[in-house]
Amino acid sequence: MKKDSLISGNIGKALLFFVLPLIAGSLIQQLYTTVDAVIVGQFTGKIGLAAIDSVHTLFKFPLNFMNGLATGATIMISRYFGAKDKEGLHCAVRTALLLAGILGIVCAVAGVIFSPWLLDIMSVPEEVRAGSLIYCRIYFGGIWAMILYNMMAGVLRAFGDSKNPLYVLVVCSVVNIVADLILVGLLHTGVGGAAAATVLSQIVSVVLTMHFLRRSDFLEEKIGIRTMRICKEHMGMMINKGFPLALQSMLFPIANSIVQASINTMGTDSIAAWGICDKLDLLIWLIADSMGPVLTTYTAQNLGAGKAKRVKKGALIGTGLSVIAVGIISIVLYFGSGLIGPLFIDQKDVPTLIPLVIRYMQMMAPFFVFYAVAAALSGACSGLGETLVSMVTTLLTICLFRVVCILVVLPSFETMECIVWIYIGSWIVSGVTFTILYLAKVEKFYHKKVNKKIIIISQMIDETEGAAGRRIRRYPLFLYHRK
Repeated sequence: MKKDSLISGNIGKALLFFVLPLIAGSLIQQLYTTVDAVIVGQFTGKIGLAAIDSVHTLFKFPLNFMNGLATGATIMISRYFGAKDKEGLHCAVRTALLLAGILGIVCAVAGVIFSPWLLDIMSVPEEVRAGSLIYCRIYFGGIWAMILYNMMAGVLRAFGDSKNPLYVLVVCSVVNIVADLILVGLLHTGVGGAAAATVLSQIVSVVLTMHFLRRSDFLEEKIGIRTMRICKEHMGMMINKGFPLALQSMLFPIANSIVQASINTMGTDSIAAWGICDKLDLLIWLIADSMGPVLTTYTAQNLGAGKAKRVKKGALIGTGLSVIAVGIISIVLYFGSGLIGPLFIDQKDVPTLIPLVIRYMQMMAPFFVFYAVAAALSGACSGLGETLVSMVTTLLTICLFRVVCILVVLPSFETMECIVWIYIGSWIVSGVTFTILYLAKVEKFYHKKVNKKIIIISQMIDETEGAAGRRIRRYPLFLYHRK
């Protein structure tokens, strides 16, 4: 990709080349997570697997929070990149990386110290507690590397580079799997070895990503420990834009956990069928959720470059690409879930579960596109700098909507179909709301830019002397629109 591919040239092609590596990276993460679980399960048994699964959600909170801050940094850096402000760009990058390093160390130290207390909160069974404690402390001890990598990958994406983070992820996945085989399979180090393998792979990713950053053509000053410093202004901007997204990332899993608790009351068949649906529609979420960050970077870069019309056009094209891709997969799932579903279960369970899978999937498939619209335009709103509005809208239209419906509507029906319709309702409400919100915000931004130019033209006209100047002064709006 050319250096300025997101702020000039063919918009659809640029967005497509930018989003494909993100989707591929998400697929690779899913693959190596699955392989990691298989290795641990094979060599440590159900005790080792339970020791990991019982505490795995603990790490999502600090990582999700820091990913939100990283998104805030990406927005800020993308604007400087689009505006070609080299001084601001350098200062913002140094601030982001140093802040990520500091907060990463804080999370690591706090996690190691408070691991026993966290296990008590999670009600970890006594039979797996020892293994869980070892896993927690090693994992938390290396969480700084994961936080730093996510920030550095966000910086690269702010430059319009989504390929190098993909290459790093591929290498990281291979290192993790090989280290798992050696530490867990060959040396029999148990769950501690699995945690160490993950930490090692993340340290490798930090080294490789730093290498790509230091070689970047966009940073004239090379990144190094001696050049790191925090700019209070940029730190405030990053936290201001990133904190709402960080809070959203932490609250979203809580709402889904409440819904899952209701699903767990619907019986084993419904739970299993819903789990199969989660596997079938995985690609839907990967595509929709990847387009959001893409439009965040795209919008922020073009906002910095002052290209208001390109911002509007890019959001429309990006949302359209996501809707088309999700729509095609939805059609496949609507007609083909009965053929694909049996691949995930034992043949003896097919007659019981697959009719439920088909019913749930045919209910949901026509409405996945609403979520695609919501995810894409949420990213575009964030790129405009409206991260707080984006967070509040997401929490109200998806999280709060689902929780309220579970508490108020579900008791009147007590069926799995009701829960499915609650999900569908949240997608529709969110998609429609974000469409209205984005159109209002982008029009407000566009008119603000127009008014600013009108003021500048009027000031220039005021300095013009003579009769011609007086005639022109009467029609500044007419002259501006003709231009």
